[in-house]
Amino acid sequence: MALGALLLLVLLAALPFLLETPDTVRRATHPLRYEGVIQAQSERYDLEPTFVAAVIYTESRFDAEGESHQGAYGLMQILPATADFISERSGIEGDYREPRTNIRMGIWYLDYLDERYLGDERLMLAAYNSGEGRVDEWISDEGFDVGRDIPFQETHEYVNNVLEAQETYEELYGRDLDRRS
Repeated sequence: MALGALLLLVLLAALPFLLETPDTVRRATHPLRYEGVIQAQSERYDLEPTFVAAVIYTESRFDAEGESHQGAYGLMQILPATADFISERSGIEGDYREPRTNIRMGIWYLDYLDERYLGDERLMLAAYNSGEGRVDEWISDEGFDVGRDIPFQETHEYVNNVLEAQETYEELYGRDLDRRS
């Protein structure tokens, strides 16, 4: 009887930690860094911080040194030509490979795509992944549905992965990325 009571007390004491474990694991698999820059720049360009964090997660898993096989670099995986375009249009200066500059440029570019595609997040993400020219081609086809008709499997999966990651970031860190435990 005493052993049973002791086990029950141990279980009750451990219960809060056991219930927290899934979020602890999810935070390890969905890290958050540079949240101050993400929050400030997201506010500046009226984008959801969780959306930006989800793009960074999907692009680089928050690896500031990440480089793709196509030469895209950094947290937001920006190509050199895209960095030049952003710098010319936005006035953002600095090395696009530096994490804070990379985030500033990436968020500016997402805002540019937001305006270009009238707030359609799926089109924005498809263009971020495959390029504006391709997306413009796709949407010129009558009856094109971005949720169903993206012709590149990689881009289709990318769009869905970012949107799923956004939900996870909101659950773990709050809508404004201001809920840390």
